[in-house]
Amino acid sequence: MKPESYPEIIYKYRSWADEYHKNILLKGEVYLSAPKNFNDPFDFRIGKNFMLLDSQEKIERYIDQGLEKHKDWLMRKGIDSKEERIFQLKRLENLELYQQEYEMIESEATDNHYGILSLSSRWDSILMWSHYGNFHKGFNVGYNEEKMRQCGLFGKGGPVAYSDDFPTIDPFSDHDMRTSFMQTHFKSKEWEYEQEYRLAKLFYPGIPTDKDRTIVIPFEFIDEINLGISISDKDKIEIVEFAKNKNIKVFQTKKISFKFGLTRFEI
Repeated sequence: MKPESYPEIIYKYRSWADEYHKNILLKGEVYLSAPKNFNDPFDFRIGKNFMLLDSQEKIERYIDQGLEKHKDWLMRKGIDSKEERIFQLKRLENLELYQQEYEMIESEATDNHYGILSLSSRWDSILMWSHYGNFHKGFNVGYNEEKMRQCGLFGKGGPVAYSDDFPTIDPFSDHDMRTSFMQTHFKSKEWEYEQEYRLAKLFYPGIPTDKDRTIVIPFEFIDEINLGISISDKDKIEIVEFAKNKNIKVFQTKKISFKFGLTRFEI
């Protein structure tokens, strides 16, 4: 069942002039990007805040909870828990350095094992057409949100949340669904114009290849295709012909007279 706040259709802006981008229609292919390739250096970089361990009592409690949680692993590795406790106490003497080391390890792990498909809930974003739709000369593909989220090709999916404030994750918090979603679907309010919706997939335990990151979406998941206001006649003819063969609706976008906005009509 679709949550009420979720959009009906989610859009991927593309350029028909890019041979790779064409594959989203010709082959049904989408690519699940590693977070390191994002254009926002804060994206997918929200981790636990160890600066909140501001007393010796908190530090020791954090270490003891970790030792208890991982006691079976320590035993299998032949690691003495008392020696490990001393080692961790030494590490946490410098919280800033510990935070930096944690963030470096966490970033490497997410880059290696996560794949993200970024989309938008809007077909009519002037900025999105400019940034990702070849300056309004491209197209966007509108997927059925519920089919995409429930198809099993991805893991979690949903709209991105935006805020002026960097979220705080307590070191003692469990890695539950809420915390996980905050780490993967939370961005600065400066990106709110994108109205992003993303699908995330965890590749584990192996590190995915480019082939693993390339997912084929069934054509029946596509509800519509929108063409940019400045698309060439040649590109338009090719896309419309493809859509006609797949029985997919196509819309031509155009400017709204005397307004900063877009409208569209079905071809």
